Amino acid sequence: MVSEEHKKLTSMGCKYLKSHNFGVVIEELYCSGSRERTDVFGLRSTCSVVIEVKVSRNDFLADAKKPERQSGGLGNYRFYLCPEGLLQPSDMPPKWGLLYAVGNKVVEIVKPSGNMWPPLVRDPQVERYAEDWRLFQHESDIWA
Repeated sequence: MVSEEHKKLTSMGCKYLKSHNFGVVIEELYCSGSRERTDVFGLRSTCSVVIEVKVSRNDFLADAKKPERQSGGLGNYRFYLCPEGLLQPSDMPPKWGLLYAVGNKVVEIVKPSGNMWPPLVRDPQVERYAEDWRLFQHESDIWA
């Protein structure tokens, strides 16, 4: 059973992606052929994003053991969204961002700068602006 707090943060994650010009935002995505179930999934012309909502530290620790967290998985960019202070930047796995829910706002704690969201494909025209974004990119499992 999903808690009311989890539902609220999931909705906030959707609004966050929409505010960053993601044209397709899906809440609680379940895909056949994949065991991964994402809280928030967003698509933009250049990339995809997964936001995993965590309302307890135990849930976060259990999430780290999932096979899709070890390799593959959905999303070129991945974030955890949690209540303020539940997780720390030092808790983040490599290439994951961190967002806090503070009141009714999503606050970016660990994220590349700006609103660029570049694709995985290297484009010489955008490469000089995308350097810190490359540190957050994941090779997603296209079959998932």
